Amino acid sequence: MTVSPQSPAPEPLFDFAQAVDELVRDTAPRLFAVVEEYRAGTEEADAFVVAWGLGYADDSAEVIAVQGHRRWQLADAGHIVRYFGRAEDLSARLVWLTVPDSEGNTEAYAA
Repeated sequence: MTVSPQSPAPEPLFDFAQAVDELVRDTAPRLFAVVEEYRAGTEEADAFVVAWGLGYADDSAEVIAVQGHRRWQLADAGHIVRYFGRAEDLSARLVWLTVPDSEGNTEAYAA
């Protein structure tokens, strides 16, 4: 019985488009909202998105208010809450959005 040598499996081709997609996903800034909560934990509770921001890998952030023309550049995204939620019964927090999945859905989580 003769056995023929098996040919080695071909190496997979480098997928440049996939590599670019991964690069973009890995380096993209993260999107977050600044939410003001009024009387959180009560029956009168309410919440409003008052600003949107981009957080970068070095923890810095750029934020723009929903109303008006206020903009901030911060060393840390978490510092933006100092500018909001300053009235009685009002607090502010960040809500981060995750990267959309393959179907375009995103999930949010509070910081």
